[in-house]
Amino acid sequence: MELPIPKSETSVGGSQTVDRALVVLKIIASANRPVPLEEVASRSDLHKSIAYRLLRSLENAGFIGRDPSVGGYTLAATFLSLSVLAVSRIDIRRQARPMMEEIVALHGETASLHVRSGDLRVCVDVVEGSHTVRRVVPIGETLPLYAGETGRVLMSDLSNTELDPLLAAAAKEGLNATRIRTDVSRTREQGYFMGIGIRTPDVGSISVPIYGAVGPLGAVTVSGPASRWSRAAMKKALPSILRNVKKVSLALGSKGPPGKA
Repeated sequence: MELPIPKSETSVGGSQTVDRALVVLKIIASANRPVPLEEVASRSDLHKSIAYRLLRSLENAGFIGRDPSVGGYTLAATFLSLSVLAVSRIDIRRQARPMMEEIVALHGETASLHVRSGDLRVCVDVVEGSHTVRRVVPIGETLPLYAGETGRVLMSDLSNTELDPLLAAAAKEGLNATRIRTDVSRTREQGYFMGIGIRTPDVGSISVPIYGAVGPLGAVTVSGPASRWSRAAMKKALPSILRNVKKVSLALGSKGPPGKA
């Protein structure tokens, strides 16, 4: 038996409309069948007209949809995609850690894992290189999305509408927005980005995207001193890095873009 939502969950918080919409969404999400308007209104203790307006708003946003065969409301693609993406991002560190350790064991350079957070990128895990002199990347480091090799990879799946304001922000910081755009385009084509001194002088980096069931989840970057981790050294290591990253993408539910890791 499906119980009404507790009164405490329909109380006014920071925004009554948002609070009510979340209650309605919870009712739809918790049911294993289409839920009719009348039931939503009853279980949420809302007037039918208010419940209808909230359902329409959630429907317009792509979170719920109407079942044309039996009537009632069910979860829609946008909500389901976001749910899968959230679960995948929670799982990405666990899945990526052995791969990063393998890369460090093979090549000796630091491997770092980064995810996008709005217009920023955040380092969420690091396996330090085995050399005495090595690249140090602090966990929690937060930078603009356009910064460095990793940024090129994290921006490579963005549309031009999403990319343009980031490039404008980069230009305001004195960076070459045209070069960044070219680098992003190259990354889209080849499925990785390799550079030396893009953000930090005398540091070489290879960055590769990690994909999940609903698209890009983050990027792993392998970096070290350019005197050792040179372009020639990175090209030699690239096939094994791509293979290792692709295994993680597959484990996270992605078949991956054609020709990419």
